[in-house]
Amino acid sequence: MRPYELMVLIHPDTEEVKAQVDEISEVIKGLGGEFLKADIWGKRRLAYPVNKQIEGYYALLDFNLEPSKISEIDRLLKLRDRVLRHLIVRLDEE
Repeated sequence: MRPYELMVLIHPDTEEVKAQVDEISEVIKGLGGEFLKADIWGKRRLAYPVNKQIEGYYALLDFNLEPSKISEIDRLLKLRDRVLRHLIVRLDEE
């Protein structure tokens, strides 16, 4: 398994951001990954509108996952209507 970092931009009308992050971590665990930590940055103003929204909640998640499963987690995040944008980056192995 390789280490990855996931930045998620969550819709500003979401009442329970922690619950959304927990659901994403359960998806990672369901794909056989190892969830390490989550850092919720809070509500921030966006540099430009995304899906007609000018604010959003940022969350940063660290996890380990097989490289073959990254396309599946990418697909599942695109299907969530509460996730405005996401970015998955592979970290250097220590």
